[in-house]
Amino acid sequence: KEGRFGPYITDGITNITVPRSTSLEELTREQAVELLAEKRAKGPVKRTTAARKAPVKKKAPAKK
Repeated sequence: KEGRFGPYITDGITNITVPRSTSLEELTREQAVELLAEKRAKGPVKRTTAARKAPVKKKAPAKK
């Protein structure tokens, strides 16, 4: 399939992007099944959370 970020392969559950070194026309069904199996074996992608900055506090106006 052609997606927003380029061609990809799916089995309905797992999605993988087609490697840039391989053209979509050259990819065989057996290679696609093998790539999907490798992706499933790796497991889900672990995402890191970005550190949040402390909110900037406004200074109170100086009293006269």
